[in-house]
Amino acid sequence: MGDYPKVEVNEGLVSIIVPDLSKYTVGSRPEPAHAPVFYNPRMEVNRSLSVAILNAYLSYMDKSGITVCEPLSGTGVRAIRYAREVHGVSRVVANDISERAYELAKLNVERNGLNDVVTVYRDDANNVLLRIAREGGCDFVDIDPFGSPQPFIENSLRAIKDRGLLCVTATDVGVLAGKYPLKCIRRYGALPRKFPFRLEVGIRILIYAIARYALAMDYGIKPLISFMDGHYYRVCVVVFKDRAYAIETLRSLGYAYYSPGTLSRGFIQGFPIPSASKFELSGPLWIDYPWDAEFVVNYMMREVRDYFSERARELASMLREESLAPNVPYTLTTEVSREVGREVSINEVINIIRGLGYTAYKTHFHPKGFRTDADLLRVRDVVKQLLRLK
Repeated sequence: MGDYPKVEVNEGLVSIIVPDLSKYTVGSRPEPAHAPVFYNPRMEVNRSLSVAILNAYLSYMDKSGITVCEPLSGTGVRAIRYAREVHGVSRVVANDISERAYELAKLNVERNGLNDVVTVYRDDANNVLLRIAREGGCDFVDIDPFGSPQPFIENSLRAIKDRGLLCVTATDVGVLAGKYPLKCIRRYGALPRKFPFRLEVGIRILIYAIARYALAMDYGIKPLISFMDGHYYRVCVVVFKDRAYAIETLRSLGYAYYSPGTLSRGFIQGFPIPSASKFELSGPLWIDYPWDAEFVVNYMMREVRDYFSERARELASMLREESLAPNVPYTLTTEVSREVGREVSINEVINIIRGLGYTAYKTHFHPKGFRTDADLLRVRDVVKQLLRLK
């Protein structure tokens, strides 16, 4: 397994051995990428919410006895947590191409008494996915790479069974959200823009990329939940191996538009690229809801546990509220505060909009962001008038 400093950590309901990150730092900050085996404690939020999502999916689809595949396992913590904390998992396939990761994951599986549930392989991730596909497929694939998930999406769709769940993490938020537009075009086949709601554009491009691979195979997808937390996006979709659902999925693809002068924003359906010279366009991307409100409110929230971190529980609560919001890209308070003379707090803006009879919800994508179906120029005028009266 190699001689390097290790420590024991507790996460969720499991205890694992991981590299001692205090020995691998950049400046004074631990840098997981420099450790012999990758383990990022900040991704506990992702892993805990993924446990809740998988438990909720099993109830939502009325499934049990499922097979889970995690082809990029690192220390094995995610695979082990699925085996221990998700009710209805019969088999977990964990894999990493690194010899050190493979040995450490095997040790952690054994430490947690899960040798009869979790099998650890050392292979290329795509090889494992194709092998599972040849063997008849699995019910859940979790892609959690260091960087872009793009190289693994196609074979994940091959490995997954009809109506299975695919969860994908992307840590290249800067690429998807418009910092490197040419790289986004190369990697995901879509043009991002630096719109005020570019962080939402980014996650919709990621969903589009999954849909595009699925459509090439005559499959369809349905997002159950999508979220952003700091440096990464997370998207979970049900995969339907059904041509009729593929046609339905195609209707959910299009472009985001934005007009800085009028603050107008929204989505335009379809292909080819629509003519909209008065707007700036971004895409192609997913234009339907990036989550299923019924799933989030009635299924996932029931599975959020007290032992999850405070941040995981807080994010789940924010997602619950936002899932009820209109499918309109979020707005920043700075947009409606322009020409007002001062920055207006998000709670003030939301109260004003609701007072006008429209819906308004905070978004988790940005601390100054909110979603509404109100006309934003009218909102800006009302904000101006109310501030003059103060």
